[in-house]
Amino acid sequence: MSSVSEKDKERLAQAAKIFFFCIQDLASFTNTFIDLFNCNMNTQILSVTARQDCNVNNFFEQMVQVVKEMQSVVDAKHAKMQKEPLYSKIATTLFSMVEKDSNLMALQQSAKELFKNNFEPAIVSLLNSSHILGSLETSLSLLMKCPIMNLQLSDFYRKDIKEQSDATTSEESMSPRPSENTITDTLKKLAEALKTENAKNTIESAADQLEQIVKTIGPNLEILKTVTKTMETNISELKKDSNE
Repeated sequence: MSSVSEKDKERLAQAAKIFFFCIQDLASFTNTFIDLFNCNMNTQILSVTARQDCNVNNFFEQMVQVVKEMQSVVDAKHAKMQKEPLYSKIATTLFSMVEKDSNLMALQQSAKELFKNNFEPAIVSLLNSSHILGSLETSLSLLMKCPIMNLQLSDFYRKDIKEQSDATTSEESMSPRPSENTITDTLKKLAEALKTENAKNTIESAADQLEQIVKTIGPNLEILKTVTKTMETNISELKKDSNE
């Protein structure tokens, strides 16, 4: 077997492993985002799962469904805000207090109470103006057209199971890496799923395609990281302001 062939096999195996952990990260960041969204928007959107036996297409379907649900909530709340702007609520409260000859400190306290623990306007404005959810849905929908959707995550990489249960054998827990047979099966499945017509080297072609898919997932991860961090920062600042 030529060195080039071995190099291509290593590339495909590495791309498969990276893809596996990209999906794990995608699920993790998405669930953090969902938790923040549910906590502050009074929703009950379900978390996504990315088990090793999970079908890739099913995982992306979960992701798209979550994004659509969030977008629906944001659209509804934004429409309500447009009909009943928040500043009108503040004005009504303040004018009412002015009529009662309240002092400035009381007016400020009233405004803080109005915003206390209510971060919906800030979150709605962030998600609506940035079009983040729409971008995510478009990108995820395009990824679902990739030819690997019918595979399971375990077809890409099988993470060692260590100390998961008392039934785990010492041989399993000490295994440093997947067996050669497992790697060979993985490469065969990926090469078959990603095969293209007239490809002289199916392993090389599969590696090229999977590396490109991994690159496409990258921006989705960055979007989720950014929006989650931004929401956490904004909420923290709003809480600080309301408590001062």
